[in-house]
Amino acid sequence: MASTFLGLSIASRGLNAAQVGLSVTTNNMSNIDTTGYSRQVVNQTSIGPAAVYSSSLVGAGVEVTSVDNVRSFRLDQKYWKENAAASKLEAENTYLEQIEEVFGSTDSSSISTALDDFYSALETLSTDPSDAAAREVVLENAKNLCSVLNETAASLTDLRNDLNGEVKTAVAQINSYAAQIAALNQQIAVASASGASTNELEDQRSLLVDELSGLVGISATECDDGSLTITVEGVTLVKGNKARELECYTVTDSTSDQYGMYGIRWSDTGASFDSGDSGALNGYLAVRDGNSSSDQGIPYYLSQLNEFARTFAQAFNEGVTAGSTEYSGHADGTGLDDSTGIRFFTYDGLSSDDFLASGSDTSVIYQNITAANISVSADIQENTDKIAAASSSGGEDNGENLADLISICGSVNISGNATVTDLYNALVAKVATHSAGVQAAYNRKSTIVSYLENSRSSVSGVSSDEETVNLATYQAAYAASAKMVTAWSELYQTTINMVNDD
Repeated sequence: MASTFLGLSIASRGLNAAQVGLSVTTNNMSNIDTTGYSRQVVNQTSIGPAAVYSSSLVGAGVEVTSVDNVRSFRLDQKYWKENAAASKLEAENTYLEQIEEVFGSTDSSSISTALDDFYSALETLSTDPSDAAAREVVLENAKNLCSVLNETAASLTDLRNDLNGEVKTAVAQINSYAAQIAALNQQIAVASASGASTNELEDQRSLLVDELSGLVGISATECDDGSLTITVEGVTLVKGNKARELECYTVTDSTSDQYGMYGIRWSDTGASFDSGDSGALNGYLAVRDGNSSSDQGIPYYLSQLNEFARTFAQAFNEGVTAGSTEYSGHADGTGLDDSTGIRFFTYDGLSSDDFLASGSDTSVIYQNITAANISVSADIQENTDKIAAASSSGGEDNGENLADLISICGSVNISGNATVTDLYNALVAKVATHSAGVQAAYNRKSTIVSYLENSRSSVSGVSSDEETVNLATYQAAYAASAKMVTAWSELYQTTINMVNDD
């Protein structure tokens, strides 16, 4: 036999279920613009008779079993993987664009302009090799060329130092996110064990994992207690309520590409940290430390710029042989003061003699020249009469050696089949091609990330249209249950009155 008050009990449960539905719908709509929020749904089930042996012909109403947030862990995992890959490319692209700015284009580069100005000054001097003013112009343009090379090298070094700072910041952020995820793991495990809702805690944790995946490639697995275990290249970063820490240290091995920069290791074991091949941290490291034709970073481009500076300096000082033709260098000519053997370009402002004494032979000596330290020799800076325009002494109008120097700065191949301009343009083209390739890859990858983000949003996001429908549905259910409560109340009151009349 059914309980006397079964009808009122069923109606009351209906009121409660509708009220929970209204509350969840309201919560969803109020968080429609909240970053990381995933919509929540009410799970409810019908209640059968009180016991299997009950003679009641009807159930006991409805029961709200849980309020769950809607997420797809599979989509989350895909998003984290692609987000890490896109973030690496974005980091690389950002700094490669800055490297492009440092080098400029082949037409507007400050180095190209300085080379052209130096070339023009030499041509002007060739019209009157004894002109003191023209010699001063040659000196000033040569100093400007060296200064531009020095500044370009300094800018690349500054960019590398900026990247080094980015690496340290990224490591600190990884530690912070890992610690917060571990703390949320513990809160979720405790709340889950006590039967409390963990929806908001899970949303906070997922948002942190999103941020973490932008810094380093991760793998995440769900545990039975609701916690996440996160690994980087197979090494555990977060497990349960424990998070391991990373630390930066200055690399002192002079043979390493990271010499003087921050290395990364695990704080607890001291083992080197493998950042994998994705994440912004990996992008920073790639541009900061890349030093090969297949891994082009700032050290590689700086080494190419150094090679350009020393190749040009050696060709101008010592002369070159192009095909069957020999072109004399500055050291082969004679100045107005009959000086000979003077090297026009040295480093750190050294005199020609000090420069020659800096190594055992020519190949060693010129390895000392870099884009950062190339300079006009002290001899020329102190006395422009030492500019060796003549091929032999005794003639103020002799400009035969100057003609060879002009050719070396212009049309003569000074390295393989490349002129001075060709060498620099090839370097600029390398930077531009690399940057364009990374930009294209980033655009492709970011499209995938956007697609996955939209896919996650379609699953987890709050739709105002859908919630409006839910609101109307729960309002109608609440009103219907309220009417049932009223009907049963009237029925019980009538029954009680009948009993009292008897």
